[in-house]
Amino acid sequence: MSLEPTATTPASAHLRAVNKFYGDFQALKDITLDIPPGKVTCLIGPSGSGKSTLLRCINFLEEYDSGEVRIDDRLIGYETPGGRRMSGRRLREMRRDIGMVFQQFNLWPHMTALQNVAEGLERVRGLKHAEATERAREALAKVGLADKEANHPSRLSGGQQQRVAIARAIAMQPRIMLFDEPTSALDPELVGEVLAVMKQLAAEGMTMVVVTHEMGFAAHVADRVVFMERGELVAAGAPREIFQNPTDQRLASFLQGYRERNSLDF
Repeated sequence: MSLEPTATTPASAHLRAVNKFYGDFQALKDITLDIPPGKVTCLIGPSGSGKSTLLRCINFLEEYDSGEVRIDDRLIGYETPGGRRMSGRRLREMRRDIGMVFQQFNLWPHMTALQNVAEGLERVRGLKHAEATERAREALAKVGLADKEANHPSRLSGGQQQRVAIARAIAMQPRIMLFDEPTSALDPELVGEVLAVMKQLAAEGMTMVVVTHEMGFAAHVADRVVFMERGELVAAGAPREIFQNPTDQRLASFLQGYRERNSLDF
């Protein structure tokens, strides 16, 4: 399996004082974070710490209440900081540069793997059927599924379905990829094949933001690791700083608990 370099320039992302409320509950508290282009940023932390909410704010699947989210210099979601929400058309245009892979695969059950990947290319990118099909085949080959293009999701393993979802995202040629716990719905023996594809994407220079409980992936693949707890950005740094020399007690306790539950070290 070999992933060729992307044809697009990787994007950066910049979050400034981002807050998100659900009623009286504050899910994100003044999050400020820079995501460099062509690098892998992993978000770690206990369940309910705001990681997935933060990820979804980057492509405005969740509307943040204050602050700014920018891809390069382009404000995401609003016409001006704190101003009017973008129109649906502008949001769709904005999201063309952002790929997202969810916990669940969200594949169309009545479509083959090839059709699942080609569908967005025709409907969103406006490609003609033949061109969309060709690009979809290339994307499936990149994730090691060239021989599964005629299979429906029910004929694929969970790991294969998630790789189809990744192929669907990269076929759109995004400039930044968001992964929301992409291996959490998989049986343990299938996790490795999905992580292998993600490692290849990282090696080719794709900007990636990954919410993950796979500490080994974060320790060995990420360029930067961000630890969140209770909606706060508690610590951020290179993997060695985060995993080998945690200076924050909350981070140290989280990592110790992970080691004890999983009987392993990083």
